Amino acid sequence: MNHQVKQPGKARHRWTKEVADIDFFVDYEGAKATVRWIKRNEMLIKKGARLRKETPLLKDGSLGFAAKFTLMLRQMHADKIKDFVTTEDIILKSVNEVGNFLYFAGTNSWFVLKDRQGKSINDYTAVT
Repeated sequence: MNHQVKQPGKARHRWTKEVADIDFFVDYEGAKATVRWIKRNEMLIKKGARLRKETPLLKDGSLGFAAKFTLMLRQMHADKIKDFVTTEDIILKSVNEVGNFLYFAGTNSWFVLKDRQGKSINDYTAVT
């Protein structure tokens, strides 16, 4: 008999009012920030966040999609950034945009954002 193991699909996440009151912290690749998921499509990066400075390049020395997207996001909020530190709160649309903005992505941001006890935003919001 041919038994196939079903692979889990991509996790889905659901915003709740309870999660809106939790500070999540980023400390990854030189980026440090406090973030809140305040509404379904609104992630708040609190003033004083430190952005990763060095732009990662592809093997051929060019910019990849994530780097181009990050630079575009940062340009959109350039008036709120000085010397790679945010000078005002910034609102983005998703956990993935937050990861791009802060550290050029490159990892699953649902596991990078953690509360004071080390519980990830994924732990709070993943839907089974």
